[in-house]
Amino acid sequence: MAMMWKLNTSVLAKAFFWFGLVCGVFAVFTQYGFVYQVGTQNLFADPTFYLLLGGVGMLGGIFLNTEKTNTLL
Repeated sequence: MAMMWKLNTSVLAKAFFWFGLVCGVFAVFTQYGFVYQVGTQNLFADPTFYLLLGGVGMLGGIFLNTEKTNTLL
């Protein structure tokens, strides 16, 4: 029998939260590359992009975690 995986909003909220943290690490790493000219500025995007993307991910995680109806839409 095939197991059906039910998407829970708390799991999705945790995924958004960890995505925001990873984007924050990318922003710090990329800013370090810009300041010390180690060559990572050609590999990654602008640090502001990662901070804004991480902020949106964190806000999405907070929204889904505070949603009490357990429905996505």
